[in-house]
Amino acid sequence: MKRKAAIYHFTNESKQRPKIYRDQLEALREYAESVGLDVADIYCDMSLKRSERTEFDRFLANSNQYDVLVTKDFYHIEKNTGKCLGVMQQLRDNGLQIYSIENGIFTWEDAPFDKPLRVATYTCHFGTSNEMKEVIPVRNDIFTLFTCKKTNWTVLDQYSDESLHQKDCEQIQMKELIWSYVKI
Repeated sequence: MKRKAAIYHFTNESKQRPKIYRDQLEALREYAESVGLDVADIYCDMSLKRSERTEFDRFLANSNQYDVLVTKDFYHIEKNTGKCLGVMQQLRDNGLQIYSIENGIFTWEDAPFDKPLRVATYTCHFGTSNEMKEVIPVRNDIFTLFTCKKTNWTVLDQYSDESLHQKDCEQIQMKELIWSYVKI
């Protein structure tokens, strides 16, 4: 019997984004089916503000009906890292696994937080130059704080890409990160 999955996504209310978020929901459904899940319900909020994400609250209230949550990435569960981990723990306690297209499957048992790993962090932000100057350093600080407080890891490098557009070809630092660690 296939495991029962719910899909969750949020987007802004921009008139330019309907096709993008619909395509994303379709990609999430295809991904879920490709890993053998039966998509039972799709929840999608039309706001970036947590206070307006009623579909996410509805999903949480009904989470005991599912085996798996499928989302684009962990950011789409919660933008704040600490809160995200809290929600993920709540879902784990409810018996749900979490799959994401970009981050893979998250399992608490396999997360090597206690291993003395040497890691690199990566973040990407799409927006104006002013936004990027504010966002990237904060994200890097969050990665550093998290690894310092919650893991036995050492951050060796931090990579980030900034772009006005969501184009993979503009992710220069991502390519550098991959190339650097392929050589090791």
